[in-house]
Amino acid sequence: MKEFTDVLNISDRLLGSDGCPWDKQQTFFTLQPYLLEEMHELIEAIDAQDPLKMTEELGDVFYTLIFLSKIAEAEGMFTLDEALHSVAEKMRRRHPHVFGKVHVSSADDVIKNWEEIKKTEKASEKRKRIFDGIPPTLPSLSRAQKMAKILQKNSISQEFSSHLFEIEEELAESLWHLVYTAEKKGFDVEGAFRRKLLSIEKNAGDLSKA
Repeated sequence: MKEFTDVLNISDRLLGSDGCPWDKQQTFFTLQPYLLEEMHELIEAIDAQDPLKMTEELGDVFYTLIFLSKIAEAEGMFTLDEALHSVAEKMRRRHPHVFGKVHVSSADDVIKNWEEIKKTEKASEKRKRIFDGIPPTLPSLSRAQKMAKILQKNSISQEFSSHLFEIEEELAESLWHLVYTAEKKGFDVEGAFRRKLLSIEKNAGDLSKA
């Protein structure tokens, strides 16, 4: 693909001996904020259903990822080809109903197979606690939903005082009401919720007890 090659050449030029001084100073750590910002801008464009903005922001995300791979190559960590090979192999492994002889009858079957294959792949990591594997940098609500999924999958019940909603709109209304009330009372919503998640994690136990 000509455009992909063009972007590779641009990144090589910027990181070359006669390239950009700022680009050549970047590392995986210094680029983390930019990667996060670009992803959020893409999400914003998707929410706005703006094809032109989505095109621009998706391009920015692609470039940031390519730029990171070029830094990795320069430091002898890994190559872009290796990263692409890794994800291609993963997609083949996790879609045996497409690339193999496994039969599925629904999207639910696909998800079940995916989770089982993923569990096998991650077995060597020897995760000890039930929430190991959830990125700690996720926003609190996203992190909480992944934690809830794991708790429900392991049949670990949680007690709540009342049922707040039945449909998605009621969920949004309930969340907004809680945030609005918290601000009125001077509470730090993100901090309070983050500390609650830390408490849940601390008390959840290890996988062997789940």
